[in-house]
Amino acid sequence: MKIGKLTDEQLEALVLSRLPALSKTTLSGAGIGADCAWIRVGEDLMVTSSDPITAGGKSSGTLAIHVSCNDIAACGVRPSGILIVIIAPPSATEKDISDIVDQASREASLLGVDIVGGHTEVSDAVNSFIVISTAFGIVEKGSPVPLGKALPGDSLIITKNAAIEGSFIAASEHTGLLEGKVSPEYIKEASSYDSLVSVVKEGSVCGSISSGSGECRDDGFPLSAVNLMHDVTEGGVFGAAFEMADFSKCGVTVDMNLVPFTDASKAICESLGLDPFRLISSGALMIATSEPDKILAKLGAEGVKATVIGTFTEGSSMKFIDFEGKENELLPPGPDEIYKIS
Repeated sequence: MKIGKLTDEQLEALVLSRLPALSKTTLSGAGIGADCAWIRVGEDLMVTSSDPITAGGKSSGTLAIHVSCNDIAACGVRPSGILIVIIAPPSATEKDISDIVDQASREASLLGVDIVGGHTEVSDAVNSFIVISTAFGIVEKGSPVPLGKALPGDSLIITKNAAIEGSFIAASEHTGLLEGKVSPEYIKEASSYDSLVSVVKEGSVCGSISSGSGECRDDGFPLSAVNLMHDVTEGGVFGAAFEMADFSKCGVTVDMNLVPFTDASKAICESLGLDPFRLISSGALMIATSEPDKILAKLGAEGVKATVIGTFTEGSSMKFIDFEGKENELLPPGPDEIYKIS
């Protein structure tokens, strides 16, 4: 099998179709394009999600905290706790393990998230670190909550820039491949992008904005002004847009000309032959909303850059507009571009 995430077809056939039915307390569980489960806890809701870091190298502790907390934030919820599983290869040193724990502890403290448990072991089943994190957050009764799906006519917004995490991994873990091809200034800049991979700020800000409609979800929670959010992980911007539309049973059109990248990311991707639109991009949050002006104004007031890059549409047509202004078919996400780096 190919390295990376399963295709949507494989995920459905090999995993999702084989899962047992959900209990009454679980409002929504696993699904294509759905990173979080929603579980009723008394009058409140708990949101939880798991993610692995498999290509993070020596920065795995930092990335493990953010990748799962970002999933919770993409639900419009501030994460409150996290569990971490560390699988170390036999070649690892004690310092390697303690460094990952120190990274995770530092980032969790900065976010105000408790590390409440997990597991650590050395195994010859792996030849590099694998760090798996499971985060959760609580939605108190009466708090605004996203509808849970994009609607035709919604604007597609991205925060910050695309290709953030992929650029960071390339610059920090594969410096030798960039030297002589990318300026030292760009390599240094991208090596600092680990400070940008959290979307907890923008996710919790967007989730707290009440919808102008004043309507409530089926579970009685009032609607927020965002209908759906998705952090841009494996598969990049194109993969996230496809997953959001597919999950919402609608179409989407993304304009390549509007997607923001830093010059450093552009240079790194060009030198390594990577497609920046399909490169892992933790740190960017995709937002579907019928009230884009309200969202853009609020994010701007909070100092978060945000850009409209597309629109959700009727039907099931997945498209992107290329640099020449032509429409093209937007294909489902496959293995992330980061795995092309050797």
